[in-house]
Amino acid sequence: MDRKYLARVAAAFLVVVAMTGCASGSQSGSVEVEVRTMAPGAQGNSYKVKIIGPDGDLATSQEVSVGSTYGIEGIPFGRVSVEATSGCTVESELTVESPTMRMVIDGENCILAD
Repeated sequence: MDRKYLARVAAAFLVVVAMTGCASGSQSGSVEVEVRTMAPGAQGNSYKVKIIGPDGDLATSQEVSVGSTYGIEGIPFGRVSVEATSGCTVESELTVESPTMRMVIDGENCILAD
């Protein structure tokens, strides 16, 4: 084979490898909220849940009914809080190492689960 051809193939291979190595991973994570039971004396069968992103702005809000789970992806990495009308609030840091956050509402208890 021609040496110039081999040199070009090797150079092309190195460029592809370099570009792949430089590709950044995801810069966002996901949040899930599960409502198992309502707090005693609570009205209705769902809670309004707000997810506050690391910039302090509302990322999303949703009514979450008993027995259901609400999940949202694309929440930027950083300190994130989840607030429910039940009075429950949890905070966690979304990072590359820990890109998911899960809040469980079970009656009067709010749990930040892994």
